[in-house]
Amino acid sequence: MYEWLRGKGPFFEEAGKVRCSSIMMCLIDTEDGPQVLFEKRSSNVHQPGDISFPGGGRENGETPEENAVRETMEELLVDRSQIDVIACLGTFTRMLNVRLDLFLCELKDYDMTFEPEEVEEVFTVPLEFFLETEPQVYNTVAEVRPEEDFPFGDIVGGRNYRWARSRDKVYFYYYKDRVIWGLTAMAIVRAVPFLKGRGEADEG
Repeated sequence: MYEWLRGKGPFFEEAGKVRCSSIMMCLIDTEDGPQVLFEKRSSNVHQPGDISFPGGGRENGETPEENAVRETMEELLVDRSQIDVIACLGTFTRMLNVRLDLFLCELKDYDMTFEPEEVEEVFTVPLEFFLETEPQVYNTVAEVRPEEDFPFGDIVGGRNYRWARSRDKVYFYYYKDRVIWGLTAMAIVRAVPFLKGRGEADEG
C-alpha cells in the first residue's frame, strides 16, 4: 500500500519557514588569559543596547560557518585571516522558528574595531569568569492565545480549552556593570561544558 511513498520524504520539513542564523563566540588570547569578546548592539539594529556575540541571518547559499565568519568580519571590521574557527559547538532552536548555530573561534591581532552602524561598543570578559560562575536562571511561560475569530464552538471545551503552555529558562550573567542575558547567555551556558573539556561538539 502506498508503495510510491516508500523511501521518500520527508515532505513537509517547513525548512522555508525557519530563520537560520549563526553566531560566533570569539576568544582573544591575552597576557591575563583568554578573553571572550562581546558587542553592545547599536540603536540601528534589532534589540538595541543588548549585549551579544557577532552574528546574524544566513544569506542564500551560505553554510552555517560561512554565515558566522561573514557576520564577524562585517561587525568587527576584521579580515578572514584573523578568524581561526575552532569548532561548531552546536545548533539550537528558539521560539519564533529561529535556528541558531554557535561557533567558537580565536580572534587574532584584534584592535577592538567595530562597525558603528551595528555595534555601539565592544568589550571583553575573562573566560575564567564564565567557567567559574553559574548564571542566574529565571523562567518565562509562553501560552497559546487564539484570536477572537477562532472557532471555539468547534472544539471540546470551547473558550475554556486548556491550551498547552511552555516554560523556558532565561539565563543572566552579571559582570561588573554588564548584564549578559537571553540568547547570548544561553550560548555561553551551552559552550561552557566544551570549554571545560566535556561534551561532544555538533559535527553537523
